[in-house]
Amino acid sequence: MSDPKLKSCQRLMRYGANYAGLLPFFLLLLVFIFAPLVYGIAMSFTNWSMSSTKTGVSFVGLKNYSFILNGESTTSIRFLKSLSNLLLYIPFTIVIGLTIAMTLALIVSNIRGKMYGLFRSIYFVPTVLPLYLCASVWNWLMAADTGLIANVLGKLGIGQGVVWVNTPGYAIALVVLIDIWNSIGFNFIIFSTGIQDVPTELYEAAEIDGASVVQRMLHITLPMIEPIIFFVITYSFISALQIYDIPYMLSYRGNLDNMGGPNQVTLFPVMEMVRNVYNGAKSGLARASAEGVVLMLIIMAITAVQFMLRKKKV
Repeated sequence: MSDPKLKSCQRLMRYGANYAGLLPFFLLLLVFIFAPLVYGIAMSFTNWSMSSTKTGVSFVGLKNYSFILNGESTTSIRFLKSLSNLLLYIPFTIVIGLTIAMTLALIVSNIRGKMYGLFRSIYFVPTVLPLYLCASVWNWLMAADTGLIANVLGKLGIGQGVVWVNTPGYAIALVVLIDIWNSIGFNFIIFSTGIQDVPTELYEAAEIDGASVVQRMLHITLPMIEPIIFFVITYSFISALQIYDIPYMLSYRGNLDNMGGPNQVTLFPVMEMVRNVYNGAKSGLARASAEGVVLMLIIMAITAVQFMLRKKKV
């Protein structure tokens, strides 16, 4: 019988170079992901703020979580409002955005030659533009009375004379519009690449059997790219739950307390976390950490549900 310790040493000598190659990745993961995560969770149970000293920090238990979720303080009202905005924003941006991206991918996948590459490039352009530029351009296009698109929609009876960025309902619609316009290219490329990898023999066999274009799409294309669809949906949910840049650019006017616009119509959780960190309030950093933990739990719960649903389906 061979010695287990000897086997372990032989395995280490054989695969030592491979382990050494992976070491930098795990060190970076530890330093920049796990360590801040643990540190932030621990901080959420204290009274830490930007102005705190080490001796002034103490353990407060679940006090921060109660404070941000009780609906009584200004911070709590703002955070709950940001979560309600998130609930309104996510279904529209996910459903509409992915539907458009998938439709474009299905259409372009039937194009051959140079035109295929041209359309892929055109649809991907908004994705590479800086978000601040996207928000600024769309804010200008949707400006009341002077915005080109706002004027066209006003003539159609949609939001005539309305300041979109400051009006409930319209503000969320504007954020959804900009987000879809900016992210559609990335999702389109993922879907398009997946569709191109589907074996052409399946389409040829289905066509011989008399299957229509719609039938080929429903019974061949979509089932074959199901893992890619699942990835895009999961990634889109995680990204949408952490939205920050677009509403921040639309609403920030030099004062963190006014971030989110009048009545916080475009306020989202990450924006409220930033406000708590920098506004100098007592325990602001700890409360922001608590809000981050709540958001993290929401993301983990939604992601877990998605994996469970897919597992049952598969």
